[in-house]
Amino acid sequence: MISIHLNDSTRTELQALRRQTLTPKVRDRLEMVFLSDSGWTVPRIATHLGCCAATVRAVLNDFRQRGAPALYPRRPGPAPPWARRQHIHDRLTELLRQPRTWTSRQLSEAFATEGLRLSPRQLRRYLRQQRAGYRRTASTVRHKQDPAKVARAKQVLDNLQRRAQAGLLDLDYLDECGFAPSLPCGYSWTLPGERKWVPYEYPQGRRVNVLATYRPYGAVPELTTQAFERTLTTDDILAYLKERPGTNRPRVVVLDNASAHVSKVMKAARRELAQLGIYLYYLPAYSPELNAIEAIFRQVKYHEIPQRSHTSKTELRESVEQGFDSYGKKLRSKSEKQLRPAA
Repeated sequence: MISIHLNDSTRTELQALRRQTLTPKVRDRLEMVFLSDSGWTVPRIATHLGCCAATVRAVLNDFRQRGAPALYPRRPGPAPPWARRQHIHDRLTELLRQPRTWTSRQLSEAFATEGLRLSPRQLRRYLRQQRAGYRRTASTVRHKQDPAKVARAKQVLDNLQRRAQAGLLDLDYLDECGFAPSLPCGYSWTLPGERKWVPYEYPQGRRVNVLATYRPYGAVPELTTQAFERTLTTDDILAYLKERPGTNRPRVVVLDNASAHVSKVMKAARRELAQLGIYLYYLPAYSPELNAIEAIFRQVKYHEIPQRSHTSKTELRESVEQGFDSYGKKLRSKSEKQLRPAA
């Protein structure tokens, strides 16, 4: 059985085409697609339109392979302008969603293999029409997530956030972040015709690690950090949790599944932490976007440390501490402005 199942974007485009002036043959083919999408069988569509069932099958099969251009009868010469533009639009969308990078020249070569010759300049014009952008790429681990566990974690976090906002508990987001002597290169204003160069320093044995907690809910957001010039251990995390100033309310600490977080030492200490009113909530694997402190780490690493290269570990540690201190002040200042009564 042949059937068509349209997605929302394709259905919207075909409905817009329906309102245009079309030849009877194109309008009948468009109606075949819509009726098949509504669940009609091929014989029923053929009877309704007064044509042969084989014709309906051929049109639907052609539509599944070529999309909207299949609505127009095949003929020698170029395809109708609308069909050509729509085909290029759909093919660009399909290519850009692939997990790889593209330049306009690479896109031009990909179209050439399909028999459609478009210069990189022409393709850039089509890309601008689609409001596509040439942006910096980013890596993700979401393809490794368990969707059910992530959905459950979001529900739990929403409940914890509501209780924290009501003052029933303290909600802390905890994680560690490493800083190398040469920090990632970002954007900077430069003089005309010049490029800013950042001296590269090798990171071996010269990294600074920061253990931090972020408490966004409360009178004023709190960002607490501790820098180490060595690798962090579970004992460091436990000491940090116990020394962290607390309140009379229970404290829930959200953290990921790093080895130091799930070690035997940490598991054995959970009973003692619970007696101190500290409870650990572990996020599902590969879900860093659920930890609110990750955005702070990125902001500090890329924007709050103007000096991007450091020749000593001590110098790097001072810059990192100043970066976190600067961002913490911005958080408090922003919160105070929101709480300040309007004049």
